[in-house]
Amino acid sequence: MPRPLINVLISNAVLAICSCVVLGIAAYVEHTTRKIGYKSSTYTFDAFVGAYTLVVLFAIIILRLVKPAWIPLFNEVILSFILWSFWLAAAASTTYHTKDDRQVCKHIDDLFDLPEFENADQDAIALAKKIFKSTCRDVKAQLAFVWIGFVILTITSGYLAYLITRRGISMWKSTLHSYDHDSHALASDHHPHQQDPFADPIGSRQGPVAGIANEDPDFKP
Repeated sequence: MPRPLINVLISNAVLAICSCVVLGIAAYVEHTTRKIGYKSSTYTFDAFVGAYTLVVLFAIIILRLVKPAWIPLFNEVILSFILWSFWLAAAASTTYHTKDDRQVCKHIDDLFDLPEFENADQDAIALAKKIFKSTCRDVKAQLAFVWIGFVILTITSGYLAYLITRRGISMWKSTLHSYDHDSHALASDHHPHQQDPFADPIGSRQGPVAGIANEDPDFKP
């Protein structure tokens, strides 16, 4: 299997894991926080990015296996940069909109010790604390995996862009499957086999080459 294809597939596998984690956390947080009347569009967008990425990766892998000619390097780069833009938006949005949540997470116990909660039902407070602490862990994990996915796509997009800049590689025709073959063919064209100028391709069959003395006294042409 061509090395560029292997490298990109490894990157896709790690990104797929990040997408599953981001989608799972976003869906879980949406479900649990709605119990206390809280709703965040940030997690909805994160869930969309995770699901969209999984669909795109699945489609790309199928095309690489079934119809590799349909996904040349140019298409690989375009799709990678589209995903990169989505993950950048998700990472920036999650970082910005959860900054207050992350500050609250540092003072969960102090928050429920305020006078406003003195007469509140203790079971309700315990449940709220449990939900908030669980959500805080999810916020940290979500933030980490969103940024990891963004970094992976940054590296992958840069790598794909580098591949199409190689001399002799056609971004319209070359694919990850054919990349090694195309680059080797280019190297062969630029460095053809050089024959030894002193070599005698026919002398072994027709005697010594003219102008070169044969020092063997017993030799008979």
